[in-house]
Amino acid sequence: MAICVTLAGAIAAIAFIGNGGLQLGASTLVEVAVILAVGLLVAAALVFSATDAPLHGGTALAAVAALTAITALSILWSLHPADSWIETNRTLAYLAAFAGGIAAVRLFPHRWEPVLYGVLIALAIVCLYGLATKVAPGWLAEDEVYARLREPYGYWNAVGVTAAMGIPLALWLGTREGPPPLRALAYPILGILIVTMLLSFSRGSIIAAAVGVALWLVLVPRRLATLAVLLPSVVGAAIVTAWAFGQSALTDDRVVLAEREDSGIAFGLILAGMAVVLFAAGLLIERRARTRPLPAGTRRTLGKLALGSLAAVPLIVLAGLAFSDRGIGGTVSDRWDELTSAQKTPQNDPGRLIEAGNVRTIYWARAMDVWGEHELAGAGAGAFAQAQLRFRTEPTQGRHAHGYVHQTLADLGLIGLAASLAALIGWLLATRVTLGLSRSGFSEAWTPERMGLLALSLVAIVFGVHSALDWTWFVPAVAITGLFCAGWVAGRGPLPLGGAPAPAGHAERATLRGRLLGLRGAAAVAVVGLAVLSAIAVAQPWRADDQGDEALALLDKGDFSGARTAAERASDINPLSVEPYFERAAIEDAAGRRRLALRALEDAVRLEPASPETWRRLGDYYAIDLDEPARAVPIFQGALYLDPASALNRSAYLVALRARDAADAERATAERAARKRRAARRAASAP
Repeated sequence: MAICVTLAGAIAAIAFIGNGGLQLGASTLVEVAVILAVGLLVAAALVFSATDAPLHGGTALAAVAALTAITALSILWSLHPADSWIETNRTLAYLAAFAGGIAAVRLFPHRWEPVLYGVLIALAIVCLYGLATKVAPGWLAEDEVYARLREPYGYWNAVGVTAAMGIPLALWLGTREGPPPLRALAYPILGILIVTMLLSFSRGSIIAAAVGVALWLVLVPRRLATLAVLLPSVVGAAIVTAWAFGQSALTDDRVVLAEREDSGIAFGLILAGMAVVLFAAGLLIERRARTRPLPAGTRRTLGKLALGSLAAVPLIVLAGLAFSDRGIGGTVSDRWDELTSAQKTPQNDPGRLIEAGNVRTIYWARAMDVWGEHELAGAGAGAFAQAQLRFRTEPTQGRHAHGYVHQTLADLGLIGLAASLAALIGWLLATRVTLGLSRSGFSEAWTPERMGLLALSLVAIVFGVHSALDWTWFVPAVAITGLFCAGWVAGRGPLPLGGAPAPAGHAERATLRGRLLGLRGAAAVAVVGLAVLSAIAVAQPWRADDQGDEALALLDKGDFSGARTAAERASDINPLSVEPYFERAAIEDAAGRRRLALRALEDAVRLEPASPETWRRLGDYYAIDLDEPARAVPIFQGALYLDPASALNRSAYLVALRARDAADAERATAERAARKRRAARRAASAP
């Protein structure tokens, strides 16, 4: 119970504190907490683990560590080193999450059930909160302007993948051995997860969930029990979702609060009714399975039919395409054009679920442009956000490439992608060992733990599939959950077929004192020390940001000396960031020391010459504050080169160009007048 509550509380807290991973302070809090907690967990595993078993999942862990090291080293060649530091902190926390899963399973190798319950509860809490913003918008989403579910992350696709990650766990709950009421809970939970996923309008989440369900049906022999849980839940969720899609107050953007509240009450009642009906259906199905079980032959036949139906889906799709107006080739070509066209982007309404158009192709193309100039090592971790600006031809701007592969190629190049592939292959091999999957088939018994660990591995797979299609790698709660589950499965090692081994005896416990005083104790102390140092390093960008805010606050009060000191501290804490230079420029300009202000802006350009923002600010200072448009024009040309689609850069450049031309014309007129006056004076003085 303690493991379940602790894990559920930790994941839920990360979701509500970390949000979408875009706020530096919130993300830093999560990263520091995860690193410190995992440091203690790894130290405990070093001391208290019962045996000296091999480090299962060690290859995958080493590959993730290598990816983290590459991310950190990219600061050296990054176009935007401050962003690379922030991404290093994020990746370090993710490495800790994966290592935490391995350490936890070494500490508690047979407590897999509380882990599954904890993860499922946390994911369900997040989904219920998202739905609650629809049910009670006056309390939870008064200022919401979008119809798609996006809280608590602020991003709808993250909500969708959270629900998708919970689906394998719900299927496990409904098909495991246990009390019928507990198994019956899987029905309403699964229905709620599906409704959440659909109301997020997230097509990537649906694809990822379909992959997870398909793998579960293929691998687990309890296919009939799976269908008994899946089909009623899908039907119930479909009815509720169909009703919700018919309510404009639930599916349209920018609906007034009063209308959302009225529809929210009805939606809440219908949602509660669905949960009650599905729970009752679950109880009846469980009772029917106990009192009148189907013969073994019938169950096998139905299971084969389920697999056959799954395999027939592609054939059914092809048949439908063949009898369409355009035929297979024409329809596929049309959908491909819709998928790859930047002009055919869907709206934020339910209709997007059946459309292929998206904006990802825009970001993917830009990522390939960035990678094309930095093929081996990339532009630096996190550099895509600014490096892509030079290649955009439309104002659409995304901070991420919306796909792990594209983001990695742009940021870390082939080196980063190779490390990522090594981590994936290492994890797949470790998972294969844990689950006992062999090339010849799945002959080993599907014990309860084996089914549970398969569900955990599918949580990681669903997250991985979705991360290939979107930027949920950057959402702390989603990524940390997926990586922790992946670490637990990889670190478990081969499962015993005859049940769990006996607990450690007196002799094993007697060695604890020796471990504390020996190499294990020293290693544990070193791990805790490393975690503390890492947490301190992770906190530095946030500390620098706070010092910058303090500098501006002191500037507002007219305390120039205090503001300078705070800005200098910010620069000392984070020497990679240009923000302290902007703050110093504002301080010196307000103090009337324009030469120092100009020097600060020039230093910002030297520190980050690939940033259009540094060039634009320097140009603005020349053009507006110093009234030197001639010097501003080439500066703005640099900003335009780095971000040609920026309306702000274009406007500033045109204003400076006109001012320069006007000044040149005025100067030429003045020179002509001066020449005439000199000529007139010479003529007057002539004899």
